[in-house]
Amino acid sequence: FFALEAILALQSKKRSFGLVAWHTRWGTLGANRPAKMTSFRCMALAAITALAMKPMVANAAGGVSSKLQIHIPKTLTRSDGYDHREALFGVPPYGGSLQQSLFYADSDLCDPNVDTRKGYPIRAKGEDGQMLPWPSPYIVMVDRGGCTFVQKVRNAQRSGAAGVIIADNTCLCSAGDACYSDPGVDCETREPIMADDGSGSDISIPSFLMFKQDADPVKAELMANHMVRIEMAWALPSPDDRVEYEFWTTPTDLVAKDFQKKFKDAALALGSRAYFTPHMYIYDGIKSGCQGADGENQCYTLCTNNGRYCATDPDNDLDEGITGADVVTESLRRICIWKHYGLDDGVGPNWWEYVNTSWWS
Repeated sequence: FFALEAILALQSKKRSFGLVAWHTRWGTLGANRPAKMTSFRCMALAAITALAMKPMVANAAGGVSSKLQIHIPKTLTRSDGYDHREALFGVPPYGGSLQQSLFYADSDLCDPNVDTRKGYPIRAKGEDGQMLPWPSPYIVMVDRGGCTFVQKVRNAQRSGAAGVIIADNTCLCSAGDACYSDPGVDCETREPIMADDGSGSDISIPSFLMFKQDADPVKAELMANHMVRIEMAWALPSPDDRVEYEFWTTPTDLVAKDFQKKFKDAALALGSRAYFTPHMYIYDGIKSGCQGADGENQCYTLCTNNGRYCATDPDNDLDEGITGADVVTESLRRICIWKHYGLDDGVGPNWWEYVNTSWWS
């Protein structure tokens, strides 16, 4: 598995233009384990579950579709911008950018009647004695929660916002000490996805999700009545007639298996008019604590390479059936098949044939 290190080095945290993503779910590790499972193994297994939101995505291609940057104050500027997640709704101005003053709403924006005279930074008062509304054009920051992402962005759009930043209010477990949760609030094991709730076709402004450890200092700056100028930028898509789409999966996911069988003919029929890239979820055993200080595997049959690469057990039986290590091995096999038979043309008929006829299917 020495090749796995090189393949995983190709991983990308960025989303390509024209992305069509099918996210699959990993089964939760069950509580019923063989009696001989030792306590240190159990703790390591729990660590893998906690790491599930930050998978190592083995892929063959990646691209940058957007960037989030703060220009004022300079103390919050980062050379590579801020990690974020784009909404799967709205109309981003590809090839352009929005650079506006940022205002923090002191409501969840779940009410359609948005009061733009509230929020931070504090503005001067008008003749009526009330604070002046957010001066257009502006980008508004609002906390996550209370209603769907689409509802928040729609209400912000109606209030006159040019863009929306959703500030996550829950830490990701993978952030560790970099993120501080409110007392009694547990961290999340999976990244939230800014999905469409089915009603987002009327949304025309862009929106990003900003992680809590990054959003908190920005909110603090705004609530201290300091100006923040933020930029949302998008790369220009490749000017050709080819659609690029990507597929995240695991060899044991039942929904993915059904999709692969049904979509094979369509994928092959698209031919050179589309470029397909498969991704396999593999978890970092070192970050999850599955590789001990002595370099030995601490997670039983969930990992390969002495605890370096891991996957959850699909049948929740660590001694029999398919193991996490088997899933890692099969994931590598599928990526290798893709690299040899699909990477050049983005069609991969041999890959589709394999995933639909192997005993895993």
